[in-house]
Amino acid sequence: MFANKYLVVGAVLVAATIGGAMSNPQFALAKGKTWTVEMRQAKLMQDINVAQQHKELTDKEAKKLRSRLSDVARKKKKFKNENKSTGEKLTAENNKELEEDLNKISSDIKKYQLEKRVERK
Repeated sequence: MFANKYLVVGAVLVAATIGGAMSNPQFALAKGKTWTVEMRQAKLMQDINVAQQHKELTDKEAKKLRSRLSDVARKKKKFKNENKSTGEKLTAENNKELEEDLNKISSDIKKYQLEKRVERK
């Protein structure tokens, strides 16, 4: 009889603990950050600057990557101007194209950084 009582109390405590933990935002399912095109452009520019300062990119590589980032900015501006008549800033297709360009730039930054790391060894 006492064993059953302790078992029930223990089960209630476990349930309350788990329930409390699940309601805590720290334990909620992790949700990825949603990055806008503008946020990614700024982050990539920062990545280029830091990598150049740490000698992970040459001046020539950094200049080329910055040029490609400015090409993306021009393309975004062009898309926005084309979409003024519809009232949309950027269509899903526009965003997809810009994201692909930014992905290539991000990939190249990492590639150049890895090359420098391998050269130093």
